[in-house]
Amino acid sequence: MEQSIGTSTVVEIGYLGSGGFHLQRAHLINNAQPGPGAIQPRRPFKQISFVPNSVIPPNVTVASTTFGVSTINLLENSARSWYDAGYVNVRRTAARGLSLLANYTWSKSLSNAPDFRSPMFEASIPQNNHDLAAEKGPACDVRNRVAVSAVYDVPTWGKSRLTRVLTADWRTSAILQVQSGFPLTISVFGDTANAGTALGENPIRANVTGKQVFGPGTRNATHWFNPAAFAAPPAYTFGNAGRNSVPGPGMETMDVSVVRGFVLTEALRLETRGEFFNALNHTNLGTPNRFVNTAGFGSITEVSTLGREIQVSARLSF
Repeated sequence: MEQSIGTSTVVEIGYLGSGGFHLQRAHLINNAQPGPGAIQPRRPFKQISFVPNSVIPPNVTVASTTFGVSTINLLENSARSWYDAGYVNVRRTAARGLSLLANYTWSKSLSNAPDFRSPMFEASIPQNNHDLAAEKGPACDVRNRVAVSAVYDVPTWGKSRLTRVLTADWRTSAILQVQSGFPLTISVFGDTANAGTALGENPIRANVTGKQVFGPGTRNATHWFNPAAFAAPPAYTFGNAGRNSVPGPGMETMDVSVVRGFVLTEALRLETRGEFFNALNHTNLGTPNRFVNTAGFGSITEVSTLGREIQVSARLSF
C-alpha cells in the first residue's frame, strides 16, 4: 500500500514472504548414537564396497573391493527456509534541498539446516543426524532493521557577497543503519556425545538450565548473556538448547559526508569532500564466546566494526 503525503513524500507499507526448497544440507549418515567406547563398531555402515560390475582401469591394481569407512557426509538437497517480513518505506524526492529514503523492516527468517557452505555462528552439520527435525530454528535472522539515507543541499545564505561566497555549493549526506543482532548457537567444544563428527566441527549443543538468559548485568562485553542459563550436557548425550536460540549484539553506524563544489572555469570544477565513517564512534560488539565448556563463555573480545574513520579528498573535473 502506498500513500502520498504532500507533493514530495510517499509512504509505502508492505509484506514480503519467500520460501526455499531443496536447499543443500550436510547429513553425516554414518555417525553413531551417543555412547561410551570406540565409535567405529557402533557406526551403521562399517564397510563399503564398489557397486557390482564396476569398471576399473587396467593399470590400477585393486587389493580389495571392500574397505572400512568412518565419516560419510551426504550432501542432500532436502533443506528448507522460510522468510516473512513487514516493512515501512518513506521516500522524499528532492524538495527544499532535502531528499530522504527511510526503511524499517521487521522480519523472521527460519531454516531447518545451517548453510553448509558458509555457516554463521553455528556448526555446519546437525547435532543429531538421526533427528534432522530438531535443526529447525532461526537462520540469518535480523529481526529489526532501520536504514535511513538523506542528502541535503545547504541553501546559500545571501546576506552579503561574502556570506554567499562562504555558504554556496555545500551539500551534506548521511546514512544511518541500526539493526538487531544475528542469532548464535550455544554449543559444546568437542564431541562430548562421542557420536562422531566432521573435522573442525562442534555440533553438540548445550543444555538449558532454566535460568534467565538476559537479565541484570548482561548485554555487555563481559557477560552478553547469563552464563548460568546454560550448562554442558552429561557425557554421551546431546544438548537440548535450540539452534540459533540466542540473539547476538546488534549494530549501529552512521556515516556522514560533507561536500563543497567550486566552479573554477566553465569546464573546470573542483569538489572537496570530508567523510566520517562511524561518525558517532559507536562500539559495535562482535560475537560472544558461545562454547559453554571454555573459559570466557558469554564474553566478547572483538568488535564487528571499526571505530570512527575520517577521510578527506578532492576531485578535479574537466
